[in-house]
Amino acid sequence: MDLYGKQQAVAGLIDGEVIDDTDRVAVCIKGITHGFPIRLEAFMVGWPWSVTYAIETNLIEDPNQEQNYNPNEHARINLLPRIGKGIWSILSRTFLFETKGQKVHDKRLEKELIITYDNHEPALRFIKYPGAAEILATLAEECHLKEMIIKTNEGIYFSQGVNFKEMDMDLCQATFNYLGELGQVLSEAF
Repeated sequence: MDLYGKQQAVAGLIDGEVIDDTDRVAVCIKGITHGFPIRLEAFMVGWPWSVTYAIETNLIEDPNQEQNYNPNEHARINLLPRIGKGIWSILSRTFLFETKGQKVHDKRLEKELIITYDNHEPALRFIKYPGAAEILATLAEECHLKEMIIKTNEGIYFSQGVNFKEMDMDLCQATFNYLGELGQVLSEAF
């Protein structure tokens, strides 16, 4: 499949369109998943450039509500995959190759991911929300998580460790679905 055909196929997965933004990125596709705007971008289509997704969850603002942003009600959560697993995790932390991360009281997530956040209560409220931990674990295990940033008042940025040229359409569809589900969790929790 040629590059344009693949872009059209990906756009079809999210009822979206291919955007010509060649001044900034080689691939830009915008669409909708689970009712939220989502964007897939690739700086370059081949190796070593990865694919990134961005989903916006804060869509509706109440004009009657005061626009006072309270940082204590929101959090920025960063997730990275662990390098060392099992016995290697002990060695990688001992020799300071890898940080321990912050506690989220979920052994499965702490074992698979390095999680950091700037605000404890909103971060734990999001992670402990029904279904959120399972979606995060699935994104890490099945969708080649490279980095994820969750801003509870804005949306989700997800970097996938696959380049656009070699990206599988099933993987792309699954990633769109999981990010849409996570967007729903984010909009319900906040």
